[in-house]
This record gives sequence, structure tokens and C-alpha cells, in this order.
Amino acid sequence: MGRFWPFMLLAVLGIILYEQQPAWIVGGLPEPTVIPTRSAVSFLADADIAYRSGNIDGAIAAYEQVMRLEPENPKPLADLSALYLILQDFDKSHELAQRAIKLAPRDVESLNAAARIENWQGNNEAAIRYAFDAQELDPQNATTLAILGEIYTDEGNWFVAGDYLTQALEIDPKNVMALRNQAYWFEIQGDYESAIASYDAAIAAAPYRFDLYVGKGRQYRVGLLDFEQANAAYRQAVEAYEAPVTLDALGDGLYNAGNALGAVEILRRAVDLDPTYGPALVHLGMAYYARRNYEDAATYLEKGLAILGDRARIEQVYTAGLAHIYKSPSECDKAEPWLRKALEMHSGATPASEGLRLCNLSAGVAPP
Repeated sequence: MGRFWPFMLLAVLGIILYEQQPAWIVGGLPEPTVIPTRSAVSFLADADIAYRSGNIDGAIAAYEQVMRLEPENPKPLADLSALYLILQDFDKSHELAQRAIKLAPRDVESLNAAARIENWQGNNEAAIRYAFDAQELDPQNATTLAILGEIYTDEGNWFVAGDYLTQALEIDPKNVMALRNQAYWFEIQGDYESAIASYDAAIAAAPYRFDLYVGKGRQYRVGLLDFEQANAAYRQAVEAYEAPVTLDALGDGLYNAGNALGAVEILRRAVDLDPTYGPALVHLGMAYYARRNYEDAATYLEKGLAILGDRARIEQVYTAGLAHIYKSPSECDKAEPWLRKALEMHSGATPASEGLRLCNLSAGVAPP
């Protein structure tokens, strides 16, 4: 037995060492790797990559992460404001721009974002003030000059607008804002071919910008009455980013081309994505009306017009009234407010007058 005691001693020592874990043993064991916290800079890079690859939702999510990590950084606020502007969420764009300005009242990107949303909301006095403040900080900023070109285009001052756009493109010939706003400058003057050329140059510089395809399509549809080319551009917009704004452009394009059935299909997709997107609701109602589905026409037109408010077109307003007249059963009590509103917008709106006449006849009232 005596010859086995050294082995027993070793066994006991092994148990003690296992139970006690001396520091010289523990210190030699590998520690688990710590997963580093991602920086705001990495999320900004993700946002840029996502945006350029057409992943708009991914870009928005990345910007929101930057805002969470660096609440005092104005850049994600300004960038998101610009993104929500082209998504036509004007309230969100305005909110973000104002937050950026509050954080950094002398930041060029924040001032540019604020100038642009104020311009799009028709507040050109405020827009010019923000743009001039940005220009004072950076006189050679091509984007600021391009925004001034857009503002003065809306003011009807073609010479000053054109001068700002020329300066912007001399500084940066591939500046997307300058090319886009140059296209708008041509469009407002009725030079649709030149507008298309400018949109093509902007698309070449930023093929991920879905709004550029929508703008190009508008030149063909409204300016040149070329519905085939217009809808081809709108389909490219949907391919770049399928969203209510692009689907609505395509659906409305199909409606204007006389394809009401195709318009209903596309516009329903837009409404399914966002049941509160006013333009798509109204355009879907118009397409249903063209299909003589007056019940659905009345429903969608009323929902959309309530959202659009003063942005509604007169033909959309009186069509809502006519849909209530022609649906079964006819509801003149719901039709008349829309018809009267259309006449307030333009007293010579014959369809609205005719609708009221039909309602008066059905009620046994002599027409005026």
C-alpha cells in the first residue's frame, strides 16, 4: 500500500487545485472576447451604403441608430430630413430640419435641409433666409447654390435662379441637387426636352434616386403627353424603390394613359403599403370612378381628400361628389358638399353644376 501513496497525494492535490482555482491557473485561461459597441460613424456609413443601393428603409434605420448614439449630432437629422422630403412626408421632414437647426444653427447641412423643406411648403421667405445663412458660412457650397436656384425658380425669377444653378454646376458638374433643380428650372419654363436631359444627367450621377425617375416621367406625361415614355420612367422609379410615392406615380400614369384597370392594381399596392398616403387614395378613387365602381370611388376619394386638404385638384373634388350621385343608392346629401366646394374653387366647374342640378331634380326642386 505504501508504494501507492505518492499517486494518492497527487490525486488529492488535483482535487484541491480544481476546487480552489489559484490565481496563477485562472490567470492563464483565455477570457471571452468582448463584442465592441458600434460607433455612430459606422452607422452613418451603413446609411450611405443602404441609400445608394436602394435600401431606403435600411438607410432610415441606420440614421435612427446614429441619432440614438449621438443625440447632439445634427447630420443624421439633416440627412433624414432630405430623405423624408423626397418621400413626400413633409411634416416629418420639417420636424427633423428644425431639430437639426436647434442643435446646430450654423451648420451648413442643417441650414440647407431647413431651406429646402420651407421652400417645398411654400415658405420662401424663410427658405431664402436659411439658404443665405448657409451661403455665408460656405460661399462655394454647390448644394446651397442649387437650393437657391430652386427657390428663385419658384419665385419666378428665372435670371437669378439660372445664375445660381450655373454657379453650382461650375463648382460641381455632377451635383445631383443642381442637376435636379436645373431640370425643374427648364420644366417651369416649358422646355421639357432640356428638363429630361438634366434628369438623365442626375440619374447617371445617382441611379438610386427614385424621385429623379418620377420627375423625368412627369416631363413626358405632363409636358410632352408621351404616356408610354412616362410610364417607363415611373416603372424605373418603382424598381429603384417600391414605395407609396413611386407606386402612386406609376398608378396615376397608367390612369392618365387610359389604363384604369392597371391603375387600380398598382394603386391598391400603394394603399396597402400606407393606408394614409393621400395622393394614392385619391388616385385610386379616380381610377375606380373610371371603372364605374362608384361605391369604392366615393370611399377612397373622401379618405384621400380629407388628407390632401388644400392640395386637392378641383376635378378630384367634384368627382367625389359625382361618385356619391351615381352610386347605388344615390346619396345627394353626401354629394352636395363636395360639389359646392368645387364651385368655390372655380365657379365655372361645369361637372359640379351639373351634379347639383341632378340632385335638385331627384329631390323635386327646380334647378336654379
